[in-house]
Amino acid sequence: MKYINKALNFSLFVILLVMAVIMASNVFCRFVLKFSIYWADELAQSLLVWLTFLGAALAIREGSHYSFDAIEKSLKGVTLKIFKIFGCVIIFMIVAVILYWSTIVSVGIRIWIMPAMGISRALVYVACPVGCVFILIYTIQNLFKIVKS
Repeated sequence: MKYINKALNFSLFVILLVMAVIMASNVFCRFVLKFSIYWADELAQSLLVWLTFLGAALAIREGSHYSFDAIEKSLKGVTLKIFKIFGCVIIFMIVAVILYWSTIVSVGIRIWIMPAMGISRALVYVACPVGCVFILIYTIQNLFKIVKS
């Protein structure tokens, strides 16, 4: 699990760093050098998709994703444990469905080429299934923590 966490953290760091460098370079080129890096916006948008799905997995891991705080604060003991288990099961089921369908879409869209970068659009769309795998791993981990406590 340690290596999965490190891989996710490193990926998010690299994505954010590349986005910042690309966008700053493109702004500099536009306003100072009077030309635009034609593929920069397309790359930044693609990286934003990856950042979104991997960031959602990080939020699940850290327990900072959307939750029903008001309900959780009003519950205690076994009722709270059941509520948290139910939440993990719901997340798991929904994300498993999203994983299935996003994989189908990613495979189906592989022949579409992004105009500026000249690469398959599937490289962007596959961010969803990859993020879903991380989310499922962390949801299972959270479920085991809840059951153990």
